[in-house]
Amino acid sequence: MRVAVVGAGLAGLNAARMLSEYCRVDVYEAGEVGGLAGSYCAGKYCIEAFYHHFFRGDEYLLSLISELGLGGKVVWRVAKVGQEFQGRIYPLNTPVEILAYPGMSLLDKIRLTAFTLKARRKRFEEYDDVGVLDGLRRDAGERLIERFFMPLLRSKFGDNFERVSYAWLLARVSLRSNRKLSGEELGYLRGGMHQLVEKLSEELNVVRERAGVKKTSRWSVNGREYDAVIYTAPLPELEELAKTLGVASVEYQSSICLLLGMDESFTDSLYWVNYSSAPFGATIEHTNFMPLEDYGEHLMYVASYTTPDRVLEMSDEEVFRTYTRHLERYGLNAEGIRWWKVFRAKYSGPVYERGFRRKITPYRVAEGFYVAGMTSEANYPERSMNGSLLAGKKAAEQLISDLLS
Repeated sequence: MRVAVVGAGLAGLNAARMLSEYCRVDVYEAGEVGGLAGSYCAGKYCIEAFYHHFFRGDEYLLSLISELGLGGKVVWRVAKVGQEFQGRIYPLNTPVEILAYPGMSLLDKIRLTAFTLKARRKRFEEYDDVGVLDGLRRDAGERLIERFFMPLLRSKFGDNFERVSYAWLLARVSLRSNRKLSGEELGYLRGGMHQLVEKLSEELNVVRERAGVKKTSRWSVNGREYDAVIYTAPLPELEELAKTLGVASVEYQSSICLLLGMDESFTDSLYWVNYSSAPFGATIEHTNFMPLEDYGEHLMYVASYTTPDRVLEMSDEEVFRTYTRHLERYGLNAEGIRWWKVFRAKYSGPVYERGFRRKITPYRVAEGFYVAGMTSEANYPERSMNGSLLAGKKAAEQLISDLLS
């Protein structure tokens, strides 16, 4: 039996790895192996093109890392965060820092604490049809929306934030909060996520082509016949076949990520800073999370989200110039930038809009055709490495079950 896996992201690689024990597998990938978890190698180290970290609750990811012999590379660090307000960056980690933050009154901070406790008790699935702003108006109030939640929503979803479901925010609060008194604890694979990608892709046959899928007597990919296909690439790239198969249409957002190699740090200790008045959503200073000596230079991402029709609106040079000029207002030493790269993902993730649960793609779409990835139930209500790996596993298990039945 021959199976084609379309897409060499985490979902595709994990599905292909599992299926390779049962049949011949070809993995089709025109871009970087690893997909959004792909890396850029600069000299003696590799760093992800788009920032990555994981959480204590990512059980499948952590078990797979151990299974692949990488468990000793897992490290947990407290990642400090900050918020830009009226032209200054304020840390928001310890109780003292939160109390000192001028962007919210003491009453607002008390309301935020009460909201967080209340949100953790809610069943987020029940709020899939509620808009995020409608839910926040009822449970948090306009002032908290303006002063706290709006920068978060804009940094994550760009201009799409008003369409997002309240379920996404509630799940983020309840599932992804592992705070210590000094900040939130996050995980990383010391040495880079490329190690996970390399382990997953060992001994796989990766065909470096853009896949064109057609239904023939079986399934055809670029003219080659297969008994089954597992599709893990973005759904819009299926084009007319998606309509033929009855796959629900999903809106996607795009990512633009500027990666800087620098002589000095931008902030003293902050990993993540959200911005409410910038042409980007956040800065993520990787070397304020992982040891500087691992890289020999300071590394920082400048991240923004947009829509697929606008992802190429600015050239790389314009992105670099626009973002760094704005960051100079906060103390960035532009002369200390050693190098820079701009990475773009046209389909970096679905917009988790109202009613998204009804659009979740089943693992088996048609006889011999399976889908796994960002629109799978394992990635609801927010995409993650854990969710993508799990989606690939479940699609492979479904295919294997169908073979044996």
